[in-house]
Amino acid sequence: MVAIRDFAEKSEGERVSAAPRVTSNFYKSAWFPWVLMAPALIILLVLGIFPFVYSLYLAVHNIILSKPYLETEFVGVYQFHELVQERQFLNALKVTAIFTFTTVFIEFWAGLGLALLFRRRIVGKPLFRLCILLPMVIPPVVVGLMWRYLLFPHSGLVTYYAGAVAGFFGLPAPEFLSAPSSALQTLIMIDVWQWTPFIFLILHAGLASLPPEPYEAAEIDGASAWRVFWTITLPMLKPSIMIALVIRTMDAFRTYDTIAVMTKGGPGNATETLNILLTNIGFDFFNVSKAAALSFIILVIIITLSFFFIRVFAKKPMTEA
Repeated sequence: MVAIRDFAEKSEGERVSAAPRVTSNFYKSAWFPWVLMAPALIILLVLGIFPFVYSLYLAVHNIILSKPYLETEFVGVYQFHELVQERQFLNALKVTAIFTFTTVFIEFWAGLGLALLFRRRIVGKPLFRLCILLPMVIPPVVVGLMWRYLLFPHSGLVTYYAGAVAGFFGLPAPEFLSAPSSALQTLIMIDVWQWTPFIFLILHAGLASLPPEPYEAAEIDGASAWRVFWTITLPMLKPSIMIALVIRTMDAFRTYDTIAVMTKGGPGNATETLNILLTNIGFDFFNVSKAAALSFIILVIIITLSFFFIRVFAKKPMTEA
């Protein structure tokens, strides 16, 4: 009995001592990192790579969901060639370019001005900062619905009081969203109202991280505030400016929610951007192949703009400024 008990205890001890070795070998195996990365890779494959490849397949074929009797054929770059020759595409490209560059230009300088202002001592600065950042946290769809009701012809709150002020001076009542000449300008101002806080937030953080030594040296040399801004602040702020411009340009170029809720590309096609045109082609006319081709054109334009900003702001290192 004693021999049997000793043998059982010895076997149990060997099993216990062998377990850590098996676990240790499992952790040290070459494929263990792939086990850890497998969930992320599966999600990336399902949500990223497969839709991209399928979109490319659609773009080079002639698939129209409203015409299922058509035989699916490989057409190569025909969809791209047809798109760039259409007047509707050229108009959407022009509207998108005007909307993107105007909003980013205004938002950058307004955000930079607010960031510089907030470097000074202001009574109630946290409260003012909160008020400035509030529009940025409102969902774009909610922003579109809110401004749509505020600018509703004749009965909207802003439209009513703006018409009253214009009538007092003998001017016609403004048509914010109902006139082709003012609809795009109105959308630009709404986008500036919502996304200037984003530029302000990035540049405010960038200004807070700047070292004080260059400013102390400039103060000793008697440099003016304007010279300090152009020769010290702006060059040292280049990384933050690049981040703000790249992110904001990409977002502005693919703006959809606010425009779709407020104007749906109208009146006429005065506010029809590339994203609005894409949804019209894909979901109204069911031409998924042309819509996929347009999505790749938008992707190429966004990548080109991003590389342009990166090249411009990476020309000189910070130490050479």
